[in-house]
Amino acid sequence: MIIGSFMPKRSVWAPAIAQLREEFPEHTWLEGLSEDSPELDTLDIILGGRVPPSVFLKTKRLKALFQPFTGVNHLPSEILIAQGVQVYNVHSNAFDVAERALAMTLAFYARIIEFHNDLKNDIWHGFWVGKGAEDNWDSIYGRTCAILGTGAIGQALAGLLKAFHCQVYGWHKSAGGEIPEHFDALVPTMAEAIDAAEIVYIALPGTAETENLLSREILMGMRGKFLVNVGRGAIVNEEGLYDALSQGVLKGAAIDTWYNYPKDGDVVGAPSRYSINKLPNVIVSPHVGGSTNQATRKSVDTTLQNIRAYLKTGKGIWLADLRKMY
Repeated sequence: MIIGSFMPKRSVWAPAIAQLREEFPEHTWLEGLSEDSPELDTLDIILGGRVPPSVFLKTKRLKALFQPFTGVNHLPSEILIAQGVQVYNVHSNAFDVAERALAMTLAFYARIIEFHNDLKNDIWHGFWVGKGAEDNWDSIYGRTCAILGTGAIGQALAGLLKAFHCQVYGWHKSAGGEIPEHFDALVPTMAEAIDAAEIVYIALPGTAETENLLSREILMGMRGKFLVNVGRGAIVNEEGLYDALSQGVLKGAAIDTWYNYPKDGDVVGAPSRYSINKLPNVIVSPHVGGSTNQATRKSVDTTLQNIRAYLKTGKGIWLADLRKMY
């Protein structure tokens, strides 16, 4: 078979592919491919992250796509399903995304960024300058939390929150079943989960079913609650989120997943049509929840496991469902 890599040649993937080439010398390995590469119509397997959709219009015998992360909502699913292409992903960064969600929560309640920026400018807070309780920060100890999505990220996050003795409720679309580890209960409806909690985490995949799941109406009913989104931006109604935050309905938000992303090569670009990222009650992050050095190493290792299994047996380990989009 001919396997083509769209990963950067001078990256952690170079030694990984060299290792595969040594293990499976009977296959042809191509590196550094792009949407203009002439070999696209010969590929049996693609290894890649953000592969341009036009590539899949040029492949004629593609059997499998291996990507080193979880989300598949960026893929041209109709084309891949029609061609019978199997897509394999990995779930290697779940703990890292959960850690980011917790870190952003702590940054908000502890006023980390506010106090940091002020002291950088020689401005003090606290009893050292005669301030009282009005200048305190808050602990999340014992708070009630809801996690929408009880998969790998949700379960890792629930475990982290238990270190703070939080009450943790979970919700997923298939109500019922066993209660995952670290959750206190699963609730039957999303509305009940949101109503029960002060801090609401979104750890859901981006699918047709989850798009606009938190509507403007729901957001405007979340008075006093703190929202953390490490799922996908489109899950939360964009205009409703801005209105709920700017009008003081939501206590605040921490957002790692957005609505607008810069084009390739650009480093400047607003993440929303609304100035959500400028609001004082928002902690912002540029969709890097899973971008740790540790997660990168794990994603390489688990992707290699997927590819090895496929080349040996015709089936990888972690097969994504393009119809469900996760």
